[in-house]
Amino acid sequence: MAARGRKASSSWISRAPGTVNPEEAMMLGLSPGAPVLRFARIRYADDEPMALEFSTIAGYCLASVDVVQDSLYGALEKAGNRPVRALQRLRAVPFGGEHARMLGVDPGHPGLLIERRAFLRDGRPAEVTRSYYRGDAYDFVAELSDL
Repeated sequence: MAARGRKASSSWISRAPGTVNPEEAMMLGLSPGAPVLRFARIRYADDEPMALEFSTIAGYCLASVDVVQDSLYGALEKAGNRPVRALQRLRAVPFGGEHARMLGVDPGHPGLLIERRAFLRDGRPAEVTRSYYRGDAYDFVAELSDL
């Protein structure tokens, strides 16, 4: 955001320990009942809501939700568990009522869903994140080479 001349910030919606649900168990390779930490926040640019982010972190990566202040990846790095590789899937979605309300747009407004699964250096899955970006606020550019 700073490169675009905007001030980035975020606010926590929730931060809570829990146990893995079936979908998370498959994505993180965890057994039923394994501990996880869940984080949800709204990301802003110049105090305007831009994205919703819902992250689930394998319990072996962080001691508690309290070690995360502003930066989830900063806390993971401090714990020696910053992911080094990730797979991401991007797709267009219409916002449902609750997500639209939190982002200040009308239901059905176009958005971009980015699903990420991140891995530690030893190959273990560490994170599953779903980020919902306002479609009117983002422009992605990718460089391709050696085609």
